[in-house]
Amino acid sequence: MDIEAGSTEIEERLLTQFDSLGELLEQLGGGVPPALLDGRGRDRLLECARGLPASLGARGFGLELPLHEPEPKADLGTALYEGSRSAAHFSDWCRSQPAAASRTDVPGLLCGIGHEGSDLRRILDHKLMLAYDVDRGGDGAPATPGGIFVYAEDTLPGDGSAERIEDLGVVLDALTAAGGLESDAAERRRLERLFLAMPPAARIAMLGVYPSRPRTLRVHVMGFDTTRGLAALLERAEWPGRAADAAAFLSDMEARGAFTHFGLNFNIEAGSIAPALGVSCYTGDATWVKDAKPWLALIDCLREQGLAVPEKLTALANSWCGAQVMFGRLGLLLVVRGVHHLKLVLENGRCAQAKAYVFTALLTHQQVSSLLRKPAGG
Repeated sequence: MDIEAGSTEIEERLLTQFDSLGELLEQLGGGVPPALLDGRGRDRLLECARGLPASLGARGFGLELPLHEPEPKADLGTALYEGSRSAAHFSDWCRSQPAAASRTDVPGLLCGIGHEGSDLRRILDHKLMLAYDVDRGGDGAPATPGGIFVYAEDTLPGDGSAERIEDLGVVLDALTAAGGLESDAAERRRLERLFLAMPPAARIAMLGVYPSRPRTLRVHVMGFDTTRGLAALLERAEWPGRAADAAAFLSDMEARGAFTHFGLNFNIEAGSIAPALGVSCYTGDATWVKDAKPWLALIDCLREQGLAVPEKLTALANSWCGAQVMFGRLGLLLVVRGVHHLKLVLENGRCAQAKAYVFTALLTHQQVSSLLRKPAGG
């Protein structure tokens, strides 16, 4: 599913129809299962989103759902694409919010990525992801993202080369500056050591910082379609957890067909790898899976092992994925919901957290017609 095609029209519609992202989310709320988002959790999410421009919903947005916690709540994730109408509008909006904007420099990062001939443009994808910590949003500055993430497709492979290490430094400098953080030599050295521990088939797909949390650098490593050799990798990376236990747990999930490939999320804190290891589980070849069926094996594993709230797993499997029509003053939009990935957080020899990262994408009538006209397999 291509959520970028035709997004300019959606951007203009949203800016015309809604005063804020919260107003948009409120209109879309009828399709969200109460077991996943309801009550205080829903109220806090809407309060946070009301402080953000509606244009952030144009190219799809996501929710982080803690499946291991009983409360039906979510954090918010939005995408910004360099050169888009949404990015320009968001930059203008940030300038109108000086207190919040002074804490981060997302527009400056977007500008660096968009600069023709720049190293950032060569290394990074043209997309940023902004994550908003709803429970931490009570500081009067909802415009400040809890996390800022940049993406690289295939430009940071684990080849151990000096050129790639230099590229990593360029990205790290730009990202920490955007988060309002000072450079940190110990953090940089640990990142380089983690990169050198990666196998050649792996790649650094994402880096992130958290302006609203204690200093953490998130490193997302992709390129794993089997758990073979995982324990050795974790030991080379100097992960302080029990590598053999983590590998055994994930090998069992793999044998059950719970995922087709996975990524590893390392947190670098105070110059060291943190003990919590995130494992992002994906299924199939598509990143945006709008059908629950591919996720049922993993959902069943979580249920059998008591790693998530049963009612949330049922809602995710039976009620989240699907489509609905939203009517507005300027015509209708098709609202598509699906699952992007599920993440397991391993710590102290056990799975401590299970989270679903779900998405909502908006499609115009023209986009839907185009998809329906596509030949089978096209």
